[in-house]
Amino acid sequence: MTSQALWNRLADATASDAIAADAAHFNATWLALQASQIDGATQAVLVLGPPDTGPFLPAAFWPAGRVATELLAEVADLALEARQPTALQREGESAIAYPIVLGAHLHGLVALQASAYGDAVVQEAIRQLQWGVQGIEAALLRQQSLHEQATRERLMATLDLVASAMTEQKFAAAAHALVTDLAIRLDCDRVSVGFRRRAHTRVDAVSHSAQIGQRMDLIRAIGSAMDEAIDQKSLVRMPAPAAQTLVVRDHAALARQHGSDCILTVPFVTGEGVCGAFTFERPNDRAFLQTEVELCQAVVALCSRILEEKRLNDRLLVARLKDLARDQLGRFIGPRHFGRKLAAAVILLVVIFFCVASSRHHVGANAALEGAVRRVLVVPYDGYIETAGQRAGDVVKAGAVLATLDRRDLQLEYLRWASQADQYANQYQEALAKSDRVQVNVTLTQVEQAKAQMALLGEQIARASITAPFDGIVVSGDLSQSLGGAVKRGQTLFEIAPLNEYRVILEVDESDITDVREGQQGELMLSSLPGEVFPLAIGHLTPVTTSHEGRTFFRVEAAVGQASDRLRPGMEGIGKIDVGERKLIWQWTHKMIDWFRLAFWSWV
Repeated sequence: MTSQALWNRLADATASDAIAADAAHFNATWLALQASQIDGATQAVLVLGPPDTGPFLPAAFWPAGRVATELLAEVADLALEARQPTALQREGESAIAYPIVLGAHLHGLVALQASAYGDAVVQEAIRQLQWGVQGIEAALLRQQSLHEQATRERLMATLDLVASAMTEQKFAAAAHALVTDLAIRLDCDRVSVGFRRRAHTRVDAVSHSAQIGQRMDLIRAIGSAMDEAIDQKSLVRMPAPAAQTLVVRDHAALARQHGSDCILTVPFVTGEGVCGAFTFERPNDRAFLQTEVELCQAVVALCSRILEEKRLNDRLLVARLKDLARDQLGRFIGPRHFGRKLAAAVILLVVIFFCVASSRHHVGANAALEGAVRRVLVVPYDGYIETAGQRAGDVVKAGAVLATLDRRDLQLEYLRWASQADQYANQYQEALAKSDRVQVNVTLTQVEQAKAQMALLGEQIARASITAPFDGIVVSGDLSQSLGGAVKRGQTLFEIAPLNEYRVILEVDESDITDVREGQQGELMLSSLPGEVFPLAIGHLTPVTTSHEGRTFFRVEAAVGQASDRLRPGMEGIGKIDVGERKLIWQWTHKMIDWFRLAFWSWV
């Protein structure tokens, strides 16, 4: 074939997109044209492969049907390794290899063997190959451009279809919108989607049809075709390609009964044990191309998970809980998930231990310390404060003067009655001397009245000093700022409690009061003495309740078993009452269970 004929053939291949459709034809034509341009060329080979990684395999030979010689193979290996033009001369033959580098990536090489010999000839051949390789590089660039364009188109179509599936909120609407959009874009008569339920696939949506229940034969045939593809875990095409060795009985029945000769079913998996399929149907004159099959696979891979998520969200709460329980049970009894199983076993052992083991149960309560006796010292008569030697917090001995009242008015009154008594005594003597019986009786009565008044005043004067009745501590009362102030009879001046006798007032929650009994033992720890624990003995349960912070408490009195000179009335702390042995699980859960019982009873 002449050079002009080769150029015409190469131009026709380029103009008719033969680069993409029949690359082998273009490679052979280009290689023949290059060999014809080099004097003495006897053999040539074009090697191509995936960039940089290979493997690099022969794409065309010249002359056709020849096998590369040892010299040609050797120079090709050296050029691939060095990634630069390489020449070998041996026994009157010259071998030249020129690598094809595009964008710093090695795509292959062209190697040529010639009978000519000499450096000038070799340089001329390399120069010719350098110019000629531009054609192969242009072809590769065109192939990449076509491939990238097809990829972009497929990506845009996939994103548009994903958007149509995500626009709808409900599963049924999203599935119907997706299959209808697929049918329009791929020029299909019908597109269907179905999800596997137990052992069979149920068709959930069919393109251009909102009601799928009216054509039960068609829906049943599509579901069987989907089951066929899912069971074989493979894409199924009809008419079947030569390389496809799958069972297509149900697909053939669908085509025979409903007139769709070209069928494509793409199965998908969205989770453990959950799968489904898309079925595409066309007439016989529009078979599915490989690019369309790849687009369908990409759309199914993305949209299937979106539809599955919407399908699960549209279920009833009972169904969701059922699936969740089944999944969790499968993880516990199935393979893997060793950490989860170990944690469950540990939790089960802990629960069993707490259900069997028991310990002493204590009821906690806020506690306040009080004196066993509290003596109140009041004003014996109306008067004024003269002195105040003690006040609240002072420790006093029995008989110690706490305060005194002003006695001057009482002393004057006492002197007045004493003078009156002497006057009545003189009158009595005169009446007695005169033997006046009536006057004697009157004056005698007046004398006794005066003496009685003197005795009363004397008692009041004696009680003007407020003294401590026993050894103790002044709990309340401070008259140091009231000297000279007036006080009324019966007004409280001081409160005194003993230092060796105390009682504890416990505030027990109403939910725990049923476990508390008289005579039970307990312990007390005070906030001011956190390092000491004092024994308690429950003495009396009173029906008096107090409420604060939204809770009700019963007042329980207890005696302190071990007194200390560091104790003082008014101290507060925490008391614990030992109510006996209880199961550990009961101790931790009884309050919550009681609350649920009360809430359920009030609701029912």
